[in-house]
Amino acid sequence: MTVTQLDLEHFRCHTHATFAFEPGAVLITGPNGVGKTSILEAINIASVSKSFLPVSDNELVEFNASSYRITTHVRHDLGAALTISIEYDQAGGKRISTSAGGPTTAQELIGLVPCVVLTSLHRELFIGEPAIRRSFVDRVLAQCFASYKHALWRHRTALRQRNRLLAVGHGHDSELEVWTEELIDASCEIVQRRWQFVVRFNRLLNDTVRELNFNLEAITLQYELPWLCINDGVRSDSLDLEALRTTMRATVEELQAVERERMTTQWGPQRDVLTFSVRQRPLYTVASQGQQKLALYAIKLTEAAYIHHALDRAPILLLDDVFADLDSTNIGMLESSIIERSRQWQTFVSAPSAASLRRRLDFQHIPLGKSAESLRA
Repeated sequence: MTVTQLDLEHFRCHTHATFAFEPGAVLITGPNGVGKTSILEAINIASVSKSFLPVSDNELVEFNASSYRITTHVRHDLGAALTISIEYDQAGGKRISTSAGGPTTAQELIGLVPCVVLTSLHRELFIGEPAIRRSFVDRVLAQCFASYKHALWRHRTALRQRNRLLAVGHGHDSELEVWTEELIDASCEIVQRRWQFVVRFNRLLNDTVRELNFNLEAITLQYELPWLCINDGVRSDSLDLEALRTTMRATVEELQAVERERMTTQWGPQRDVLTFSVRQRPLYTVASQGQQKLALYAIKLTEAAYIHHALDRAPILLLDDVFADLDSTNIGMLESSIIERSRQWQTFVSAPSAASLRRRLDFQHIPLGKSAESLRA
């Protein structure tokens, strides 16, 4: 897929702005505060309806304005055009519409324009809580499979209702049983999908690390279910659904007394543990800062490859300040890889300057701000 044009109205620091993009690698440069990241952020909102930064929609509205509008024009790999319009009003909320079918919901939007994002915040994938890595996997799978999005919604609903009943205590056993069965069904689908994803992702990641030749050791995404009474059927790569369901019911029985005492659900995929590791150790404990950044890039390329294979549709890569804190050797390797991969996936890169890039003429350059240099200077 290719983003061909982006129109912004009262979004961040962009009062009225239109940007035209070409396929391949797009480099956006300029000093701090001119809206480089905002362009990537707007494209991501067109993909999943929210920012990749921890901010509310109110914070995305330009100062002294009351609403914003993002209009994203996309061309599919086979040439079909799609326009996505997202409007947010502080009084009326968010409205999403597409040229393909009028108004749509945030959940329906996910997967139409698949995106892969890399920002400085993504180092949390290595050092943050397990919930961050669960969210990483969920975002990938939700863009690829509508059934997974629905399973996540069912899981959230059942977990909320079940915890409410456990907090109340005895007297609602029949209703608790209904929500327990619903939670088991949704949990089985989520765990099976995650398990299959990890198996496939690790194979792709191994290939990516080898092809990049960044002098990285083999990286593995490990998946553990510490809350589950594991049996042989659950350990297999295929993860038999009936074996999982049987084991999960046994787990529910085993934890029944503990749940009554603690008044909250003690099992389910909300307790899954995922870890990026090298040599069976957490990656962040054995890799330098520079190696961690290159490892993140490899992981994001693998994410793009997984999405492309699952959807048969090229995702868009959004790389925010990706060259920061790297030495000249690593910048050169990363730059060459970005240009090479952009032949397959349109790639947006933000950076303060193009001066340190050896192959800057291979990028479409969009300088922002008064001090932005000309690419050909």
